[in-house]
Amino acid sequence: MTRGTILASWTRRAFACAREAELDVGEILRHAGIERAALEDPTGRVDFDRHLQAVTHMAQRLDDPGIGLAMGAGSSAGDFGVVSLLGEACATLRDALEVVRRFNVVANEASRMDFWIDRGRLFILDGHLRDGRPSPPVLAEATLAFWATMIRRTCAIERPFAEVWFTHERHRGWTPERLAHFDARLRFRRPFNVLVLPAELLEAPFVSSRPELRVHLATLARHLEGTLDPGDDDPRSQLTARVRRDLGRGELLPLEHVARTLGTSVRTLQRNLHDAGLTYRDVVDAARRELAPALLADPDAKVESVAKQLGYADARSFRRACLRWFGRTPGRHRDLANR
Repeated sequence: MTRGTILASWTRRAFACAREAELDVGEILRHAGIERAALEDPTGRVDFDRHLQAVTHMAQRLDDPGIGLAMGAGSSAGDFGVVSLLGEACATLRDALEVVRRFNVVANEASRMDFWIDRGRLFILDGHLRDGRPSPPVLAEATLAFWATMIRRTCAIERPFAEVWFTHERHRGWTPERLAHFDARLRFRRPFNVLVLPAELLEAPFVSSRPELRVHLATLARHLEGTLDPGDDDPRSQLTARVRRDLGRGELLPLEHVARTLGTSVRTLQRNLHDAGLTYRDVVDAARRELAPALLADPDAKVESVAKQLGYADARSFRRACLRWFGRTPGRHRDLANR
């Protein structure tokens, strides 16, 4: 199913990596079904699934699962068009995150971007699809490497990151050179793809700030946003993404509250869920099942703490859920996963 489009400039960045590796660009274009004319159009867009197919094929041809890291680390603001340029024109990291969150769809219709503060730490989330599911590893790594490049350059801080989280497993594509790009503790099999920074960096001034450009770039971004197809970003998709995010942060909010934050009504959400044969409880259960393995993979996390983060009243309720999902207890699931 088509998830939307992505800027052709980001796809061009991927093909620049292909050329550097001496791959046959024409063969990759044919494999992914991408028209060369669309790729060469300065304002063009590429179907997201075709973009994913091209990058995945590159990784397979090169036998390098870390090609996404190289792609993101070598990127520039122009690779994500007006959204990146608008972010760079901001005065602080907080300003930039707010405008990127507002206009992210202009760069990539398929992805969600968000940020929040928890216990003195700033979490910047990207590399997730619009329904909250994590992007395939090659794209998640490209996205976070891109963010790392942009933040380090605009904030001019030598070591801004405390941790970098990925939802997938570590693989052999993580060479010493690519590890050094993040210069932070890397954690895998986590609930989100995020960069973790000290919260005080939200007010870090940007060396690239151009306030006189911000107004004009925001006007252009609003115009571009209005030309895009809203796609599958319906209330049900938004609800699913919000529940996954909230549970990952240790929150479980009532449907009434979630509806208000999404700018819709409880009745509308319930009608959308009913049409899909679902209830709010089903959505929460599915999100818990998806997040539980990543949380249990942390050897330092107690089962009681994981149960609390997922919104269970006690560890016994969580244990019953794990038996229903996986056919084994939380402790047994952790032991098998960490072998």
